Amino acid sequence: MFKLEDGTKILDADQFVLPTGEFDRIQFVAVRFVKDRAPESWKEFEEEDGNWAALSPETRRKMTEELETAIVGGKVRDITLNFDPWGEDYFLSAEFGSGWAAILYNAIDQCAAAPCDPDRPDGLEDATVDIGGQTPVPKMCGVEGLEKAARIVLYMLETGRLSPETKWAVNLEGDLPWLFW
Repeated sequence: MFKLEDGTKILDADQFVLPTGEFDRIQFVAVRFVKDRAPESWKEFEEEDGNWAALSPETRRKMTEELETAIVGGKVRDITLNFDPWGEDYFLSAEFGSGWAAILYNAIDQCAAAPCDPDRPDGLEDATVDIGGQTPVPKMCGVEGLEKAARIVLYMLETGRLSPETKWAVNLEGDLPWLFW
């Protein structure tokens, strides 16, 4: 069973200021691909401090295109996009499975936001993918369809902002936007 947390609001991406710490662009990226399915330019990509920010614009563009193809093709298990170079705070995480994505923005005790379709008829049912493989996600806060999930993730990667394509369930106290039991 699920319900939205009492402090959660359903907002458009431009209706609140996304806390990002001292950086306004993605600095660090970590991706786990399905075994032996990493695109060519991602095979040597190291999980080092500031790895994404250190790339040339041309390399970032190529890697972004390959990442989109990999997400849509079901070749990505999970991804984390961090605003800090160390990969610790202020991050968007996405887990993929069975044609679904669990996407959550987490800003250490300040904000948690997930894509949301509050009008989905089966929205309070369990989605087929969890956050971190353990935290259940209601269908209203899951993303059905890897194409849409890729657009949401890549929008953050390229702009440092939440996608305006969807509404967001936002909890400004830093808790998950939903409760489950």
